[in-house]
Amino acid sequence: MSSFEDASRPQTLGVSAWTAHLAALAGLILVLGLLYARTVAAAVTVWWVSPTFSHCFLIIPVVGYLIWGKRQALAQLTPAAYPRALWLALPVMAAALVGALAAINELEQLALIAFVQVLALSLLGPKVYRVVLFPALYLFFLVPMGEYLIGPLQRFTTWFIDQGLTLLGILHYTEGNLVELANGRFQVAEACAGLRFLIATIAVGALFAHLTYRKWNKIALFMVACVIVPIIGNGFRALGIVLLAHFSDNRIAVGADHLVYGWGFSVAILALLMFVGSKFADDFPPEPAAVTPPRPPRPHLLPLTVLLSLVAVSAVPAFAAWHASGKPVDASVFAVVPEIQDFSTESVSHDWAPGFQAPDAKLEFAMRKDGPAIDVFVDYYSGEGRNLISSANKFWDEEVWHPIAERQASAKVGAAPVTFRELQIGSAGVTRLVWWTYVSNGAFTQSGLAVKLDHVKSAFIGGRGAALLALSTPIDGETETARARLREAAAALQPVKDRLARME
Repeated sequence: MSSFEDASRPQTLGVSAWTAHLAALAGLILVLGLLYARTVAAAVTVWWVSPTFSHCFLIIPVVGYLIWGKRQALAQLTPAAYPRALWLALPVMAAALVGALAAINELEQLALIAFVQVLALSLLGPKVYRVVLFPALYLFFLVPMGEYLIGPLQRFTTWFIDQGLTLLGILHYTEGNLVELANGRFQVAEACAGLRFLIATIAVGALFAHLTYRKWNKIALFMVACVIVPIIGNGFRALGIVLLAHFSDNRIAVGADHLVYGWGFSVAILALLMFVGSKFADDFPPEPAAVTPPRPPRPHLLPLTVLLSLVAVSAVPAFAAWHASGKPVDASVFAVVPEIQDFSTESVSHDWAPGFQAPDAKLEFAMRKDGPAIDVFVDYYSGEGRNLISSANKFWDEEVWHPIAERQASAKVGAAPVTFRELQIGSAGVTRLVWWTYVSNGAFTQSGLAVKLDHVKSAFIGGRGAALLALSTPIDGETETARARLREAAAALQPVKDRLARME
């Protein structure tokens, strides 16, 4: 009887250890989710509203399936707390803090997934974590990131269409991301940039490479192909749609059906990529049975690791909550139109306005001296919950305007020299000239990164808030005439500059 009890004790201890360690891990992940609820909600919202990231809903089921496939290897192991892994939480905490203070959702979300990795390693131990390494790292595909690639992908796709039409000898005119043929006009919108196809291919390709290859050189080569092939393939897709519409005199490949053709082409490209990749698959010999030498139980390490983990995951949310307890912005005072020397003021034309979401305070008015008016927009963000730098903030409505040209423009705001970003945008025969800059920490900049870093510094040395300053006027003749009008208006905006300085 005693020998039977001795034989069954290791198995009982193993089951008991798995129960305790998995319960601790699940509890800490739940706490992590509650503390970072805003970060989680931001990610899920993007999955829901953006088709580019709708595949993220499948990541957790895929990870669960992959871990389930490792159940036999895991059954031969016993989890053990590994508190030394919590040293890895320090750089993760630093990243989470920068993400929270600079309002960089992607950085916060990456830190959140990195916290999950640290918790799994510290509560289950290196041997268990090594078995589930790929499924654990695959969770990083939950982070909806890459929207900053939309602009470059749009420009590449437009260039690809332009070059393809030129090689085919088809008469056309390209302006910004607009391609005009004799019998139709085509705009390379954000949805046509190919980001959705690129990100989905990378996510599927990583899974395919894990299941198909064992050699790192093959994995690396296939992942490079998962980046290059979708970009070039999207160029051919867009060119093909333009050609179908052109040669059918706009009877096919226009409206909603071009989306169907496009996705059919994309799926075919992905299937071809995986078919070719499968021809170079590696053999996977059966994994040898893990031989784990018995280790003396160290039950005191689990509660210690749980306690230290709680401190690590709660430190940044606690600091961020303390930092956010600032004074609200007085929007009513900010919105009063100032007196501008040598200019009369009036309401803006509402022809164009920056599409920045929910500023804490907003000032808008038009200035007029001679000729057309100059619209002035100031959107101020305190940095507490609302963000000046966000992918949701747009300088033009794609449904109305299309970009024509972009360059730098030198001017002065009061006596301060400023380099504005200049945009020429068009809509139905109307062309507008737009100058914009950010104002952060008393300085003018076009760098969104500089604005975010200023906000991080303000958490420790004081001062906060940033604003968009945008001026716009129609081009009713020479572009230089419109530039001179904006330059003169900017020089008269010292009262606006002073008001922004008081908001710091």
